[in-house]
Amino acid sequence: MSTLFLADFSVIKPDFGLIFWTVVIFLILYAILGKLAWKPIQKALRRRDEEIQTSIDEAKRARAEMEAQAADNQRLLVEAREERTRIITEAERQSKEMVAAAKNEAREAAQKVAADAKRDIENMRKAAMVDLKREVGTMAVEIAEKILQKDLRSDANQEAFVRELVSDLN
Repeated sequence: MSTLFLADFSVIKPDFGLIFWTVVIFLILYAILGKLAWKPIQKALRRRDEEIQTSIDEAKRARAEMEAQAADNQRLLVEAREERTRIITEAERQSKEMVAAAKNEAREAAQKVAADAKRDIENMRKAAMVDLKREVGTMAVEIAEKILQKDLRSDANQEAFVRELVSDLN
């Protein structure tokens, strides 16, 4: 009997029974695969799609953060350059002021030293003049004393000298 069924079998012109059983087996296989394979596959694909979307969103957020960070870094770099320029300018200004102040102080100190030196020289000159006058006065007194002692040894010379002085006073 099996040869009988095989003899009438034609792939080009299938009969109703072959189509019926093919459809029934296909629907049973479709239901089994739908429950056991396609739902988990679809679930996995959805989960994978969500993970990919989350990763894309995370990458976009990270890129935005990086761009914001880069902009912030540029701003900080510009601020640092401006601060550096300001500090250098301020340091140069202070340096010039300090040099000018030091020159003024040195000039004032030199003028004070010169004035003190002039005053000291003048005081020394005056002291020398006083000493010189005192020495000259002492020498004059000593010379006069010696002259008077020599001339006034005799009583007659002493009386003549006293009269001369008295007449000069009158």
